[in-house]
Amino acid sequence: MWAGSHLRNAPQMKRKIVYNHKEFRQWVKQYNGRMNCYTTVYDFAEFGENTKIDNSVVLDRMFLDFDAHDEPLVNAYYDFVGVCTKYLDENVKFRPYFSGQGFHIIVYGEVADDIRSIQRYYSKLATDYDTLDRTGIQTNRLRRIPNTQNMKVGRFCIPINIELKPSLDDILSMANNVVADNFVFGSNLVRWPDVEPINMSSVEIDVPKPIGKIPILPCLHNAITVENPSHYARVYLVQWYRDILSMGIRHPTQESKNEIVHTIMNELEHIAKNEETWLDWNEPTTRKYVQGIVDKGYNAPGCRSVLIPQGYCVGKCWRYNDDT
Repeated sequence: MWAGSHLRNAPQMKRKIVYNHKEFRQWVKQYNGRMNCYTTVYDFAEFGENTKIDNSVVLDRMFLDFDAHDEPLVNAYYDFVGVCTKYLDENVKFRPYFSGQGFHIIVYGEVADDIRSIQRYYSKLATDYDTLDRTGIQTNRLRRIPNTQNMKVGRFCIPINIELKPSLDDILSMANNVVADNFVFGSNLVRWPDVEPINMSSVEIDVPKPIGKIPILPCLHNAITVENPSHYARVYLVQWYRDILSMGIRHPTQESKNEIVHTIMNELEHIAKNEETWLDWNEPTTRKYVQGIVDKGYNAPGCRSVLIPQGYCVGKCWRYNDDT
């Protein structure tokens, strides 16, 4: 769980693991109305000390996020209604929400063995809906907690009874207060498509144009160019930059480490200048994390060990064959 400010450069809370519904309710009560409140999309079967065990993620759902960004909110509303209608007709199990400034749907399916199965289903669906978030499916993805206040706009994230066919104005009015009901529709679980093991793929995707001066992996580019990148996406990006900038330096001095930190901060600031990216950017906090990663020499995560299982991989790229 995470409580975060909507203001750029504002101090941010640390993420917290809760182990039962009582702790969950107490945490929400403490922060609701003071901070934006989020929780993970996916559940995890195992936890370590103050952290989840990533490979214990339960892949039984898909999170859809409809956001109009600078376009009229009604555009996201129409896409949201269209997908809800599709699942009502198919009797698929889902929960619809208004986030306070966009729309969310949680779609339930059979437990998948490989997150790329859900990603494939998602990618096909996304082609028909322009306001559906293109960042895809990741195991570390967060969602706004229902009946908590969206601090940016003052409205609440509320469940929607889509069978009543509420208008956008109806929803905006309802979101001024909490909605006690928790609407669940349908009973069929989605059967996610089969995917071949990534090592069998013969297709290699293109490397995106660098955001700054240093090229980054397609998966990290996809994960970082969103409103509020996940904590892990930021860490992995910094580790990647550190690896690139440390090449050829066998015994780095503190001075060379500080130069690397300076270069990485320039890259990150360039990313954060985009008004739709990294809205919770905080220079002092970011610099502290970057300094720690560089000083301790943390390497970028591997494809097979981290990026693929956690859902960051967007397709086979040049690094896969080099990653042992």
